[in-house]
Amino acid sequence: MNNKEIIINPSKSKKISYVLVFAIVALVYLVMMRVNWITRELGIMLIAFCACVCIYFSYSLFFPRASIVVNQEGIKDKVIRGKGLIKWDKISEIYICVIPKKKYDTYFLGIKYRKDENDKRKVKFKGKVNEKVGDTVLTLDELEMEPYDIYNNIQKYYSKFIRK
Repeated sequence: MNNKEIIINPSKSKKISYVLVFAIVALVYLVMMRVNWITRELGIMLIAFCACVCIYFSYSLFFPRASIVVNQEGIKDKVIRGKGLIKWDKISEIYICVIPKKKYDTYFLGIKYRKDENDKRKVKFKGKVNEKVGDTVLTLDELEMEPYDIYNNIQKYYSKFIRK
């Protein structure tokens, strides 16, 4: 059996920019409070809020939660609104979906479920799609690993678990 576990963390670039923006906003509020453009109480509340947001994003930079984990059990999407664990025995196909946008393309990991006699669900996906979209899609944007690297690693280590 293969013991390789693929852990994909969210990208740190967006969180770093949030920390910097909220730190600058806190400094601006501090200056505004010093020159009496805002009251002292309001300034302290706004600075405390910005400091808390900075601490939260700094914590998530140093202790990230994995967005997607692929192991022997299946694919687990750990995002807050995630799909949870999708077991290998339910998966019949995995592929990359690309939805073109004006500024940048959006990448999804498309997962098709193995059809069951009792399975009556119909899946609809909003928006124009140039390529096929599966029963479940996991967003692959803003992760540390490139979308095709994720797909290639899944195929390399776990293709034997996928049965059509």
